[in-house]
Amino acid sequence: MLKNQLKLIVLKKLEDKSLSGYDLIKEIYNSTGTWKPSFGSMYPLLKELHANKLVTVKISNRKKVYSITPLGRKTLKETLAASQVVIETMAREFKMMENICNTHEKKNLDVLLRKIHSDKAIFGNVNDEMDRFQRITMHLLTHGKFESKETEIKKILNDTINKLKKV
Repeated sequence: MLKNQLKLIVLKKLEDKSLSGYDLIKEIYNSTGTWKPSFGSMYPLLKELHANKLVTVKISNRKKVYSITPLGRKTLKETLAASQVVIETMAREFKMMENICNTHEKKNLDVLLRKIHSDKAIFGNVNDEMDRFQRITMHLLTHGKFESKETEIKKILNDTINKLKKV
């Protein structure tokens, strides 16, 4: 999930100016205020973008500085257009859901929708953990382990919920 988002963000940042990988990480953190991509996600992505001719690389003061290429600009424009369609569809779906939600659920939908429109990571610095949680639960479900471990899973989730309530 985040790899495609990071790709889009990197291309968007490089649209304005050339940056090193480290400077991209700092720029992303400063613009989101919460999310700081790891070196382990940034540098493989930059290598991939370069291999796909979406960015160029120049060495400047012993740093690799990345710039967006015309193909990168075209890809960014197409991806942003497609993303906007997805966001607009989600917004319409959320608005329709408001008709069947209670007041508390409507408030949650509103917060979620504002987060999506703000271009900030929905769960901030815990997006990776939320993604891992989703993958693990889907793995348990698709491998038939959910039912057999239901009591154990319920206990873990209740413990976690109780800890989160204390935050």
